[in-house]
Amino acid sequence: MKKVPVAPEVDPSLIARGTPGFSGADLANLVNEASLFAARANTRVVTMSHFEQAKDKIMMGAERRSMVMKESEKRNTAFHEAGHAIVGRLMPEHDPVYKVSIIPRGRALGVTMFLPTEDKYSHSKRGLI
Repeated sequence: MKKVPVAPEVDPSLIARGTPGFSGADLANLVNEASLFAARANTRVVTMSHFEQAKDKIMMGAERRSMVMKESEKRNTAFHEAGHAIVGRLMPEHDPVYKVSIIPRGRALGVTMFLPTEDKYSHSKRGLI
C-alpha cells in the first residue's frame, strides 16, 4: 500500500481482518485490484469502497452483469442465500454473516459470506455445519 495513494479513511487493520488467509501475494493483488477500481471511477486515491469491491471480486469472483435472470430465479436465489444466512446466524459456533448477495459471481448465482472475528487455525465439527 506504500506505493498507492490511499484515502485517509482507509484502515489497514480492517482490511486485514476482512481478508483471512490471504498471503502477501493475495494482499498485493487486492491493492492492485482496488487501484483498478479507483482508476475506473476516475479518482486519484483508493478508498475503502474500492478495497471492498476488490475483495469481493477476489473472494467471490467477478460480477456476471451480462447474465439475465428471471424474477422467479432471483427470488429463489434470494430465499436460498437467506437460508444460509439464517442458519449461520442461529449456529452459535458459526462466524458472523459478512455479506449476502444475489448478484451472480463466478459460477454462483448468489453468495453468503461469513468472516471470522478472530484468527482460527482449526475448526470443530459443529462449527463446520
